[in-house]
Amino acid sequence: MGSARYNEIADDLLRRIDAGEWRSGETLPQMEKLAEHYGVSRNAVARAVGKLAKEGRLVSVPRRGTVVRPKHRKTVMRTDVVKRNTRHVKDGGEFAAGYSFPAAMGNELWVHHVKPEVGEAPITDPRLAHMLNVPVDEMVMRRLRVTGPEGEPAFQISTTWIHPRIAAEVPEVEEPYGTGPGAWIDAIEEKGHGPLEWLERRRVRMPTMSEAKSLLIPAELPVWEIVRTSYSAKDEKAVDVTQVVIPGDRMEEVCRLRRDESAQWPHHETGPDGPRVAPAE
Repeated sequence: MGSARYNEIADDLLRRIDAGEWRSGETLPQMEKLAEHYGVSRNAVARAVGKLAKEGRLVSVPRRGTVVRPKHRKTVMRTDVVKRNTRHVKDGGEFAAGYSFPAAMGNELWVHHVKPEVGEAPITDPRLAHMLNVPVDEMVMRRLRVTGPEGEPAFQISTTWIHPRIAAEVPEVEEPYGTGPGAWIDAIEEKGHGPLEWLERRRVRMPTMSEAKSLLIPAELPVWEIVRTSYSAKDEKAVDVTQVVIPGDRMEEVCRLRRDESAQWPHHETGPDGPRVAPAE
C-alpha cells in the first residue's frame, strides 16, 4: 500500500505541474506541507519527489528546495563553426558584437540568469593556469556568467580567465556587460590581437554542487566541460581561457570525420606499417 500511495502522489504532483500550478523554475511547497495536504508521512512525499527527480521533472536545490524542471529542454547540435553574434540588444535595438561559439545559436537572444561577475580572482585550477601560462593562484581577471536562451533555464556557466597582459592593455574586459556579451572580445582583437584563434578541449564529468544549483540539474546528471583557449595573432600567446559547463542533456556534438593520408581512397597496396602480410583474399 505504501508503494502504491507514493506513486499516486508522484502522479498527482506531475499532473499539477503539467496543469501549470507550478511553472518551470518555481519551488514546490515544503515537504511537510505536501505531506499534510496528502495526509501521509514526509517520507512518502520524499519518495514521490525522488521518483519525479529521477524522471528529470524535479531537482533538489540546496537552501532553496525542490524546483520544477521544464518538460522539454531544447538540445543543441554542436558543430565546429564560430559565427558572428547578431542578437545583442542596447537601447532597444539589436546589433552585432562578439561571437556565437558552437554551443550557442547566432539568431537566439541569450540572457543572464544571475548578475555577471567581473574582477580579479586567484586561478586555483592547475589545468587552467597551465593553459593560460600563469602560475597557480595568481590573481587574474575573471568573467563569470550564467546564461542561456530567453525563457529557458540556464544553458551554461561560462568562466573566462584573461591573461594579465591583456587585462592591462584592454580595460574593456572589466566591464560586466560591455556593449553586449562577448563584445569585449572585439576590443581585444582591435588592439592588434585579431584575428584570434581558438583551441578547445572537451570532456564529460559530474557537476559540482554549485554547478548543479546554477543549472537546475540533478547532481547525478553529467555535464559537458568545454575549455576554450584564445590565441593572439600578434604573439601567438594565450589571451584567455574560458571554461564552459553545459548540462549533459542539453547538447549533442556533431563532428565531420577527416581521412588520414593512410586512409585515402582508392587504397594503396602498402600502408604506414609496410607491405601486406596477410593474403589479399
